[in-house]
Amino acid sequence: MVVLNNRFSLARPKTRLAVWGMILFSVSVHAQLAVNEFNSKRGFTAENGDDVDWIEVFNYSSDSVYLADYFLSDNPDNLDKWQFPNTYLGSQEIITICASGRDNSSFPNHWEALVLANQIWKYWNGSSPPTNYNDWNQLGYNDQSWNSGQGGIGYGDNDDNTTIAATPSILMRKEFQIVDIQDITHLLFHADYDDGFIAYLNGVEIMRSDNFASATPAYNEFTTVDKEAVLYSGGIPESQLFDTEAVQDLLLSGTNVLAVRVHNASANSSDMSSNFYLSAGIASTNFSYQNIPSWIQTPLILPHADFKLSHGETICISDSNEALLDSVYIPYDISRSISKGRLPDGTGNWCYFNAPSPNQSNSQNTCYSGITEIPALDLASGWYSAAQQVAITSPVNTTSYYTTNGDVPDRNDTEVNGPIYIYGTSVLSVRTFSDVGQKLPSAVVDRTYIIDEENHGLPVVSIITTENHLWDWNSGIYVMGPNASANYPYFGSNFWEPWSRKSRMEFFDSSKTKQFEAVFDLEIHGGWSRAEPQKSFRIDAKSKYTGDVEYPLIERKSHITSFNNFNLRNGGQHSLFDRIQDAVMSRLSEGTNIDRMGYQACIVYLNGAYWGLYGIREKFDEHYIESNHGVDKDAVQLLNREGALVGDASHFLESHQIITNTSTADPNFVEILSSRFNLENYIDYFVFETYIQNRDWMGIDWELNNIKLWRQDTLDATWRYMMYDTDFAFGLYGGNIYQDYIDKARNPSYPNQHSQIFDHILDNADFKCRFTNRYDDLINTTFQTDHFNAVTDELKSELVPAIPDHIAAWSSQMGPYSYTNWLNAVNGIKTYNSSRIATARQHLNQSLSLQGQHIVDLDVFPSTAGHVKLNSIMPELPWDGVYHGACPVAAKAIPSHGFLFSHWYSTATPYNNAVQDSIEVALSANTTLVAHFDTCKNVVDATIEQSERMLKATVSIAVSNPSYEWLYNGTLVSTDSVIYNPLDGNYQLTVRFDSCEIQSETFVVNQGDYGIHLFPNPAVEALTVQFLMGQQENLSLGIYNTAGQLVWETTYSQFLGQFNGTIDVSDFARDLYILRITTPSQAYAEKFILVD
Repeated sequence: MVVLNNRFSLARPKTRLAVWGMILFSVSVHAQLAVNEFNSKRGFTAENGDDVDWIEVFNYSSDSVYLADYFLSDNPDNLDKWQFPNTYLGSQEIITICASGRDNSSFPNHWEALVLANQIWKYWNGSSPPTNYNDWNQLGYNDQSWNSGQGGIGYGDNDDNTTIAATPSILMRKEFQIVDIQDITHLLFHADYDDGFIAYLNGVEIMRSDNFASATPAYNEFTTVDKEAVLYSGGIPESQLFDTEAVQDLLLSGTNVLAVRVHNASANSSDMSSNFYLSAGIASTNFSYQNIPSWIQTPLILPHADFKLSHGETICISDSNEALLDSVYIPYDISRSISKGRLPDGTGNWCYFNAPSPNQSNSQNTCYSGITEIPALDLASGWYSAAQQVAITSPVNTTSYYTTNGDVPDRNDTEVNGPIYIYGTSVLSVRTFSDVGQKLPSAVVDRTYIIDEENHGLPVVSIITTENHLWDWNSGIYVMGPNASANYPYFGSNFWEPWSRKSRMEFFDSSKTKQFEAVFDLEIHGGWSRAEPQKSFRIDAKSKYTGDVEYPLIERKSHITSFNNFNLRNGGQHSLFDRIQDAVMSRLSEGTNIDRMGYQACIVYLNGAYWGLYGIREKFDEHYIESNHGVDKDAVQLLNREGALVGDASHFLESHQIITNTSTADPNFVEILSSRFNLENYIDYFVFETYIQNRDWMGIDWELNNIKLWRQDTLDATWRYMMYDTDFAFGLYGGNIYQDYIDKARNPSYPNQHSQIFDHILDNADFKCRFTNRYDDLINTTFQTDHFNAVTDELKSELVPAIPDHIAAWSSQMGPYSYTNWLNAVNGIKTYNSSRIATARQHLNQSLSLQGQHIVDLDVFPSTAGHVKLNSIMPELPWDGVYHGACPVAAKAIPSHGFLFSHWYSTATPYNNAVQDSIEVALSANTTLVAHFDTCKNVVDATIEQSERMLKATVSIAVSNPSYEWLYNGTLVSTDSVIYNPLDGNYQLTVRFDSCEIQSETFVVNQGDYGIHLFPNPAVEALTVQFLMGQQENLSLGIYNTAGQLVWETTYSQFLGQFNGTIDVSDFARDLYILRITTPSQAYAEKFILVD
């Protein structure tokens, strides 16, 4: 029987020339399956959106093949690594295996509908919730009192079969039967709705719209924005795919229920739509349900092997007897755009294809026998003081062509016929083509030559890309294009499109040393700064090209050595002025709990043209979280203003609801808050954003913007905010120091869930004081003018040598227009901060009713005896700072080594002479706190006391967690508090605790004869042995009976110090024994008796 699966149908072949390559496989005479095409550099998009390696397998026999009898592997020594799926592959048919490392042999033969929108549904649209409302979406719920009607259900506006009266929401239920759950591989849910919905399968939420303000909306709650249905106008509804594992978790054999709640946007809404579809991927050829609608575009789902491919491996197909049917070596010259395959399918020669065709016949491909070798250039990329010439050597039987504008060379470009002269800064791109046979052209060799220009000690990024990628009027990403609006920021321009273009790069470090090359996707990056002549770029280092950039791009984050992507930022809205404000804010936040983007100043060249100063910036995405926090990028929930970027937003929505619905007087309020948000991060983030007065944030002046937060997708993980794009802080375009941004963040022009949480939690007294004290800590340290100015000047100094070149290149088109103009802009940041400190304190006091400001003076005595930690900071002493009266500050005395805390001196009577090292100080006036310390030796003594057969350590005062060191004749012999059975000699004890280290006087033991201490003696089950070894030697312990026979022995290599051990003698005969201890220099013996 031949089974043809329409998913494996082949394109009609075309006749073409086939060229034999080297065949790197062996074939059994009875083989039916063969590797047909593969790629180890990904190039196939799986159903979950991942870009994966792939292997195409072809059945070249005249019969169908039962695949489960065969195995696929990337290792000849492990042939049964992955078993093919339990299905048939017809004659001359193809199956493609995703080598993703994600084992899944289940894939659909076809799709069927489990639930259709136009079936009869039960629905509830009453003015109040139905009976047992909490269970309405569960299987088994009694919905007999509900209405019945054909879906969709709505207001009768051309896409409804059942018309209802206006209502805030409706509840819908549809029961359906599952015949064989094992025959279902995937589920596909579609939602066509107006305005919002949440869908449940057997009580489990499977999908929701992103316009709910809470995780569990009230029965009559409206959505935050409206949403129009699309199916009636020819659109394709939103959908969600569920894999095999999810199918087993969600579905039941027999009866199931799909339940959906649909909500309107407002009481005045003129429409409401509710059309929902649930489809199933069926593994077998059986047809058990209903046809799916014709508009549903089912995803291509292929089997996944539990391994990935790498060059140098061998792909193998074998049968159940481990007989090898086919194998092929994976060469090193494969790329995402070049695969290797057979032509004709299954039995032909091995070829290189420059148009990979996964899951399709190779008949439309051209067979290339190999890839041409690259040319050799005798001049390396780099800096030169004068014009240069480049000699290019092409391999035998090849011709090289070159370009100097970034284009990938082809045969229509200039042929290499001698040296090439480089008169000024330029890129040179060379490619070689074979003159004989059928080979693919070589990879492009790029060189960047910078002539009589300087890098000024900065890294240099040389971007090389096809000229039309940038400048073509219709498709170039840098130009306005035909659809641009006339007004700034020119919406509709090409540079506003989410376009990316394949490009190349050479990267040079600050010493002008080339560190790497890369192939990547180039995009225009940023908001309104896209409209500036000098635009920002995004570098997307995709796996389909050369993969992640493996180099520490950012000096101050040198521990991050791998980048999936990064941005080259032009300075954003400050590109016209200081160019560094966002970098200043990012660097200021070092040492805080804020997630921040690293910054590295650099110079960019674009196709050999100097493109000016940029900042290398991290991108806030799941890769950032993995690099900076060590959290797997696939185990992340990441949100922005619009909802989930990665994972889902349900935990945040639930957090918003829980926190805002919890009374701020609840004694567990902060505990509840901290179970949802990382408090240290939350406080630092909101302190920074409100202090710097970021207008483009929190919906303050415009709609919600520049909000990102993330959590690990685990049970107890909490949310962390990420600070970025602070261009509109510090008064840009109309702000001033007198605006209270605490109040603005609590009650912005565009309220949102983030502002609602912030507003609510500041009414809790505990959180308010935590927030206040940390705010004061940061104003007193991070934002103090000396520190703030030092950070700003450090960034300024990185640009000072390079800024004249940048101004010369861009001042005719955009600012800064002169060096003086730039310096004034940088100094303006410092001036604004200097003025901001006072108003920030005033706003904090006014917004939170903090009862005024007081100066706290800190010091210690003696001056080098210790430190004082105040709240979250430990300043250099003497020191003073300003704090607010309504919130006590926490002071902790921390002694230096060799000192102990004695007491506090304070101008505030309640704390003067306080002996606790940690105190909470309520401020009603300016307050001085001086921590007094004393030397350990003045306070504590350590002595050695001798009692029968032991030396004991004694400390004159009670101490916590002491550690001990015993020296015997100058040699360390024990770290216990006791020496058992000491030898004659000199002993000295060192005791360490807290910040103290004290030593005893030398203690002399002189007892004469020395013997082993055994007890109890007589013994019954266990014998304790105690002795001291004063020098390091090999040691043997043996027990002998009265006949002189050795009955037990143990040995120690190079033993030194205290022996205090127990020997199990419970199985020994009751008798007299001798314990002998022997070293190369000494021997001891002691008798003992065992009794019942």
